[in-house]
Order: sequence, then structure tokens, then C-alpha cells
Amino acid sequence: MHKASALMLALLTTITLTFQSIAYAKDVQKVRFPPMQSADDVTHSYFVSLLSASLAATEEEYGKAEVEVLPTAYDQRLILSLLNHQGILDVVASAPTAERERRFRSTRVPLLMGLLSYRMFLIREDKLETFQQITKTDQLQKLTACSAEYWPGTQVLTQAQFKVRVAANFQQMFDLLLAGECDYFPRGITEGYGELHAFNEHNPELSGQLIAFDKVLLRYPLAVMFYTSHDNFELAGRIEKGLRQLQQTGDILKLLKKHSSSARAFPLSQWQDSQVFELSNPVMPKVVPTDNAALWLTLP
Repeated sequence: MHKASALMLALLTTITLTFQSIAYAKDVQKVRFPPMQSADDVTHSYFVSLLSASLAATEEEYGKAEVEVLPTAYDQRLILSLLNHQGILDVVASAPTAERERRFRSTRVPLLMGLLSYRMFLIREDKLETFQQITKTDQLQKLTACSAEYWPGTQVLTQAQFKVRVAANFQQMFDLLLAGECDYFPRGITEGYGELHAFNEHNPELSGQLIAFDKVLLRYPLAVMFYTSHDNFELAGRIEKGLRQLQQTGDILKLLKKHSSSARAFPLSQWQDSQVFELSNPVMPKVVPTDNAALWLTLP
């Protein structure tokens, strides 16, 4: 009898936990987000952390929500269009353009606080002397940059008469750089060091062949913002409200300073001896708040 009672208790406990799990799943909104572009895409976890924090900041008003990173990688050229297919994807982090603003709903808070505008370079170690001799823009224009076809930075560089080798995806840019098909891979100062560290960890046999070069920087206004479909206006409003709360409390800057992908960019005073070549960005829409010092940092 005692054994039967124990079995019944175990069964009831299992049933209770199952129903609690189902109830929890119904109560918690899942916010679907794309997976990493590659194993070296270290900024991805920063975006996931920031999105999660914005949902947590608005939980009292909107209820529980969790970020669900999708298991399947999609073609980056098509990823934004999936926002308009209900049930596949809810949020994407992307650089704003006029077309993206028209087709999708952006949260008007730059996720990297404008620091993406400053572009350091990943280069081959055997090219270091060449880059150390650069003092003028036209010297850099004679070299070839790696960039993705769908990145706004590609259009910025080509319109400024820079040579660009277009890559199909994020990982291919490392391959092209190693193969000598391009000379440098421009990365935001909040990205480059973390990505190089990840690349060396994942490719120990190639460690040391690529290095970070930051004595010359390109600067053109560039941002990343969260996008949803226009139909998902409540989620977009929630995320933007959460981001603005995080900005007001200083938590976005705190995350930037401590996250493994971006911590190396701080303190910003370290960049004062770097030479900066200024370019315009004709594809960035005016909705990006570049004139708001609370949302948009500049190097000293």
C-alpha cells in the first residue's frame, strides 16, 4: 500500500509539473531572433543580451517574454524579409537604410551607441608594414576591403571610390582575407577585437595570421537597430520603451563596457592617437538620432 501511494504521488507530481510547464509556456511570450552568422559572430550574444534586458525592463507592463534564438541559419540577404512572414521571426538587428525603414518597423535606439561608425581593420600580419605607412585616404583607397553585398558599408565604400571585394557571407570574409583576395576587413571598434579572438580560438592553426590594426580608422555614420514587421507594432513599441529605459539608467553603456565583444573599445580615450578618415553615409536615413549625445557616442 505504501509503495502504491508513493507511485501515485510521483505520478501526480509529474502531471502537476507538466501542467505548470504548459501554463508557463502559454504565459511567456517567445520573441524569435536569428542565430549567429558564424562561430566568430560574437556581437550576436550582445544583441541577445540587450533584447532580453529590454523585455525584462517592460515585464511589469507587458508580461513575461523570452528571447528564442532560432536553430536554423538563414541567408543573411533574406533574413529581414522573414519578419513579414508570421510565425517565423520576430526581431532582427540590422543597419538602417531608407528601404528597411519603409519595409519594416525600427526601434529608434542605436544598439551600439554610434561606436559602430568607427571602423578598425582586421588584416593579415604580413600586411602590417603597408598599413603602418598610411597617412592619407588615397593610400587606403588603393587597397581592397572585404565587405558583404547586403551591408550598407559596402555602398559607403564604393561611393567613396574605395576598392571592395564583395563576400557572400560573414565567414567568407575571413577566407578572402587569408587568401589575399582583399587587404583589410573593416570592423566596428566594438566588434573587431572580439571577432579576432573568436577566430583564433576556433582556428588555432591560423592563430597569428590575422591581426587587428587600429592606428588608422574609417568613420562614417553607421548604426544597428532592432527591426520588427509593421504588423508587430506592440512588440516594437515594447522593445523601444525598454531600450529607452535602459539608456536612461546607463545600462546599455554598462553592457557595452563589459560584454566580451565590445569591452576592448573602452576607455574611448585610447583612440585619441588613431588617425581617422571621415566618409559620408548617403544610405543612412535621418531617423537615426546621431545628434543625441545620450544615444550616440563620439571618440574624443
